[in-house]
Amino acid sequence: MSHKHFHIEKHVHGGFGLCRNTEGKVTLLTGGIAGEEVAAKIHTRSKSVQQGRVVKVIQPSSARQQPPCTYYPQCGGCDFQHIHYTEQLQIKTEVIKDLLRRSGNHLLAEAAHKQLLPPIASEKHFHYRQRIRLQIDKEQNLGFFKRRSNSCIPITSCLLAKEAINSSLQTLIQHPALHQLLPRMEALEMLFNPGSDGVFLLCHMVQKPRPADLKSGKQIEETVEGVEQVIFDGKTFAPTATAALTCTVSPFFPHTGRPLDLSWETGGFCQVNLDQNQHLIKTVLTYCDCTKLDSVLDLYCGMGNFSIPLACQADTVMGIEGQGAAIRSAKQNSIAAQLSNTVFQKRPVHEAAGELVAEGKEFDIVVIDPPRQGAPELAGALAKLTRKRLIYISCDPATLCRDLAALVENGFQLIKLQPIDMFPQTHHIECIALLERSPEKD
Repeated sequence: MSHKHFHIEKHVHGGFGLCRNTEGKVTLLTGGIAGEEVAAKIHTRSKSVQQGRVVKVIQPSSARQQPPCTYYPQCGGCDFQHIHYTEQLQIKTEVIKDLLRRSGNHLLAEAAHKQLLPPIASEKHFHYRQRIRLQIDKEQNLGFFKRRSNSCIPITSCLLAKEAINSSLQTLIQHPALHQLLPRMEALEMLFNPGSDGVFLLCHMVQKPRPADLKSGKQIEETVEGVEQVIFDGKTFAPTATAALTCTVSPFFPHTGRPLDLSWETGGFCQVNLDQNQHLIKTVLTYCDCTKLDSVLDLYCGMGNFSIPLACQADTVMGIEGQGAAIRSAKQNSIAAQLSNTVFQKRPVHEAAGELVAEGKEFDIVVIDPPRQGAPELAGALAKLTRKRLIYISCDPATLCRDLAALVENGFQLIKLQPIDMFPQTHHIECIALLERSPEKD
């Protein structure tokens, strides 16, 4: 079968290489690098754009390397393993610049050259993930979904996962008790506990576990080295147990005379790259520049990843989050840190922000760390709630740029934009934006 030839112009959001034909029609390709001449197979077409994957490199980039993972590129997890790490960082920077330029706001277009800082690289290019989620397909294969498929590639290890996870996984996949559970599961999460170097298993069940399932879980706990606990949960029943995972975020906070630890429940959210999370926290603290006179509002506060360190420096901190498990962890983390200046509330963030505005509340500093969809329709409320500074942490540069445009239109100035590479070997990038109230809007 013959394949069409393409020249890849540049990289765009989503990990794609962009190409155009003589009529200007856009083609988005996976597996390429800007500047390369490639042959590609097209798998999706529409009137304005078509998508495909590189099947042959005719003229390779100097940044191309042999992917170290045997599952790449069939696995849908990584999409940059064929690119040298230094070039991965450059690509991510250029994608952010491109989104800023195309935001429709001239101030953001200027920020691509003025306020955007070089990304903070990850010291670990592999084995950085604190958790992985393994899917289970109809054939009971345990692994990651293939690209554009509901079928799994069975895996024995993942180059992005912590070594402790891989070590337990290699024993687990041969264990009879796991194979008894697989037909009743839809996914398996493996979570590394930094506090003990052990691994928790979170079995996502199709139905409530039977006594036989619980017995299988116990057998795994007793016989698979490194596995501390097996927990069952599902959409129709509560988890069979709760367990806390702990990481240390010192040495930034010596106020208690001991390391500051943060814990979260096995079903709760934490950053998957714990080493880079240290840089994330440190950058947020620097941008907040808190004193004991400052009040802080932390929206989407999670288990207190930023709230707890900030409360060590600020006058008061209010954290708001919609997930109950996260709020329980945040309250416990505040107690463990011996803090008395925090308030945590389980409420939908948009609703809570509107109520705070209606009450006339203001905070010196507002921190917001929304999910991938960003914070649409929240710019007006944030402008009313923020007295001095707003720090926006984003895991999706496209929704970040959309929200930054709205924030600038509502009286904020973008001061700095700091990318942090939380996800090497993938196109994903975390960003921290520092915004201040424009003087003329006060």
